[in-house]
Amino acid sequence: MKVYIKSIAFAAIAVGAMSLGSCSEDKVYEVDINAVPLASEYADAVKIDVDQTTNYANFSFNAVGVYPVWIIDGKSYSTAQSFSRYYRKAGEYSVEVKVGNANGISQGAVTKTFTVDRTVMNGFAGFVYDSDANLWRTATKKDPTFFYAPGWAQIADPSWSFDGDAYTVSLPEATTDKWQAQMHIGTDICLNEGESYDGSFIFTSTMDMNGVTLKIHPDGDDDDGHSFFPQQKINLSAGEPQTFWFSDLTAAVPMNNLVFTLDFGGCPAGVEVTVENFVIKPHSVDDGTVLPELPSEPTWVAEDSADNLWSGATISNSYYYAPGWNQIADPKLTADGSTYTIELPSATFEQWQAQCIFATDLSAPDAEKLYDFRIVLESTTDIPAAMVKLVQADEPEAKHDSNFFFAENVALTAGGKTTFWVAKVKAAEGPMHAINLVLDFGGCPDNTEVKVSGIIFQEHHD
Repeated sequence: MKVYIKSIAFAAIAVGAMSLGSCSEDKVYEVDINAVPLASEYADAVKIDVDQTTNYANFSFNAVGVYPVWIIDGKSYSTAQSFSRYYRKAGEYSVEVKVGNANGISQGAVTKTFTVDRTVMNGFAGFVYDSDANLWRTATKKDPTFFYAPGWAQIADPSWSFDGDAYTVSLPEATTDKWQAQMHIGTDICLNEGESYDGSFIFTSTMDMNGVTLKIHPDGDDDDGHSFFPQQKINLSAGEPQTFWFSDLTAAVPMNNLVFTLDFGGCPAGVEVTVENFVIKPHSVDDGTVLPELPSEPTWVAEDSADNLWSGATISNSYYYAPGWNQIADPKLTADGSTYTIELPSATFEQWQAQCIFATDLSAPDAEKLYDFRIVLESTTDIPAAMVKLVQADEPEAKHDSNFFFAENVALTAGGKTTFWVAKVKAAEGPMHAINLVLDFGGCPDNTEVKVSGIIFQEHHD
């Protein structure tokens, strides 16, 4: 079947009071829709070669009299005979190719798949996933369970997929607070009390998201501060893989049937998060991984100097002391200069049940400025998962839990002195009108006493 398309060009010329209309020569284009290419006949013309050292896929189409229409991620991407595209993340990918000529573009398409072997990271990519020492590889994994509750009103579970290594979860509704978007992955992995382990996990988000939490704990024991393995927040930038990792971390108790709890509380609507390359292995087994160089401890200003921003701050204290989530009388705090002693007479059993907040008049108006922080903690009892968090203070109309400099668990040993410090940190989400230091001793035994001293908060200088 032939279709004829007629094209006429018009021109108008005015001379004095007279108007003359004329038209140019008619042009007729003959299109034979039966001569539109059949894509399947050009399958061999489509070539994809992946350079596994650079993660570039090289696409080429070699045929005479026709041209390709490359379709990637459901969208027309290019009509070039050849081009290259960078793929950051390991996985199997596909591309569709339609074929066109002067008569039109094929209805059908050729689909080609290709594999990218490794995820390219800007930083540390974690421990070796394929190592025989990786307990995750041979573990039995349960299907994830969820608590998805924007505004604390539970809704339908988010959609998820698992390809044998990577979990991808799609969160259609925004959440505002921590623990409103929980994902729990149960396993039969067991860790021995007193033994040390290494672990790493790669997170990639389609949108910026701060305060993503990973908590590893025994099945049925996720709220006991003595049983947390790591629990830490990380910030994710859209499209940038981020590795959460730990090394030489000792299990304080038997860790039977590990559960990996992920929390995306504070997520934006429509975000998709992939978590992959799960590794957890005995620290005693060397898989050849070279750990990244950790930041060196900064040179600290004098504690009583003007350069220590903390020394000039106005401070007030508040508390949330609630064993079993039943709030009781505030703990006693005694100040001796810049040293504070906190008395906790009653045991607590979960994180956040023994909070002591140091509200300050310090601010951080420049969100790009880097800071260093140090604190010394001494406890009369073991507290395996004390929390130290430097965060923007709330306002009457807004909570700012996700705008923090850091939020880290610190293990305290009875009678010992623990110095915790961080260097080159900046606010996660923007300027801070006021800064709070939050200390939580949830999981403390009866008659615990914690001494807090040596606090330095300084601008970072290389």
